[in-house]
Amino acid sequence: MSEGLSFERIQEAFPGQVVLKALTQETLFPRVPRFVVENLLARMGGTAEAVERVRRLLEAQYQGPGSAEWIKDQLLRKGRFVLIDRVAVQVDLSSGSYRAYLPSLGDHPVEVSPKLAEEHPGVLFGMWGTMELVYAGGRVRLTQFYPFQASLVRLESYLQGRSRFTEEEWVDLLLGSVGLEPQGLSRRLKLLYLARLAPLVEPGLHLMELGPRQTGKTYLSRNTSSEAFVISGGKVTPAVLFYNQLTRRPGLVPTYKVLIFDEIAHTAWEDPSILSILKDYMESGQFSRGGRTFLAEASLVFLGNTDSDRVPLTRVLPAGLKGDTAFLDRIHGLLPGHEFPKITPELLYQGPGLVVDYLAAAFRHLRQKAFPLDLEAPKGYTQRDLRALRKWLSALLKLVYPNKDWPSSFWQEALGLAQELRNRVYEELHHYNPDEFPRRRGGELPYAEASSPLSWEEVFSLLPSDYHALFAGLRGLGFPPPQEGPEDLVENGQVVGCSLARWGERRLVAPGLGRYGLEVTPDSDPEAVVAWLEGEA
Repeated sequence: MSEGLSFERIQEAFPGQVVLKALTQETLFPRVPRFVVENLLARMGGTAEAVERVRRLLEAQYQGPGSAEWIKDQLLRKGRFVLIDRVAVQVDLSSGSYRAYLPSLGDHPVEVSPKLAEEHPGVLFGMWGTMELVYAGGRVRLTQFYPFQASLVRLESYLQGRSRFTEEEWVDLLLGSVGLEPQGLSRRLKLLYLARLAPLVEPGLHLMELGPRQTGKTYLSRNTSSEAFVISGGKVTPAVLFYNQLTRRPGLVPTYKVLIFDEIAHTAWEDPSILSILKDYMESGQFSRGGRTFLAEASLVFLGNTDSDRVPLTRVLPAGLKGDTAFLDRIHGLLPGHEFPKITPELLYQGPGLVVDYLAAAFRHLRQKAFPLDLEAPKGYTQRDLRALRKWLSALLKLVYPNKDWPSSFWQEALGLAQELRNRVYEELHHYNPDEFPRRRGGELPYAEASSPLSWEEVFSLLPSDYHALFAGLRGLGFPPPQEGPEDLVENGQVVGCSLARWGERRLVAPGLGRYGLEVTPDSDPEAVVAWLEGEA
């Protein structure tokens, strides 16, 4: 953290919106989301003295799963009960009513007014807050609900607070506020972390990040805003994502500001109509369902794990998305996931920072702000490329210079990062369809595929285990490792299979793919394979 960013100085700039981040990592708050804890701590001073008060409050009002019978006993005895919990509302078409479910009450339904979903649409998918339950006539009703959302009616106070810090101090304060220790991070890594936050401030900014595990891909969005929703694997349908025509209930896209597809390789896109709706939305910000057209501004984030940082990273995408250039072209940026370090205790910030719920409220206001950008398209860039650059540039400027007083140096730095992130998408497009997406800049891709050989250790980590013995035989004969391990085999823009390894233009492939190289089985003779690779067979 930059020198001079003391609790007192931040509190002076943002009165009542500062908390010591170390307090939110206490084991005293094990089952409650961080934005809930920080909201409560900030209300009670934001210092160590507030911890005990919040602990007592949560002990009294947060019951958690397994408390259903005790809560029902209290309702039966007193007729009223106040608690902190997550409420999720469901529509009951048979009775024309709304019912809420709380983890603390298990499967026991709670009646709610239709106005609750109108005032707080997030309750349709789950929302934290303080609520009052009333028992009368054999029924439990939710009569009062106060969501955990910071109050920020106007953005001016946030902008005034920002003006009290230098660029370096503000970047560090942003990272510290979302729980990351900025000390020791390079300038580039700081900007890449801000790029992870970009969908929170820029509507319709769609990004993808594929990289190693445990680097905190969902950490920032999940812990910064209650308006970000995470889908972790499973089947994806138009009713869940966009609009349920039976219940007339809006889906996740029109309800949340950011929709995160975590573990994207484990999501199933089985409905053939969902991809066309998805692409339509990503392109235009609108979609059609049941003869109606809906507008939305959710940013979509696609996250996945891959051990390789070589093009194509998108080989890990599930069927339906993998190799679909129309889908990939609508992604505004591909983050270099292998540059992010694994989340360790040393990377978690302990000092003073802004309450994340307050920061999320400011980001919500910034989403509605337009930052007019006079940007000339680089040579060879398409309209989609230019749109991606504008969105990234707008997002980074909103995060670091929300007062619109940025220096030209930061503009150029942000533009350079925007071009890099979009160019990484272009690399994937070029791999799948080089005719439609030819090389740029005199025949070179900005981040060209590596041509240096792999090590044998890397080869074995990528190969199916059945083929390890065959490739061990190749190594035993003194043959060098390949330039590439398994690669997608593309025909007419579609993936038709996967190779085993490639030396120059010569590939080894599994049975049935002989038109792309030499068919080999786990029992193939290594000497015959080497003879073919050397052009002797």
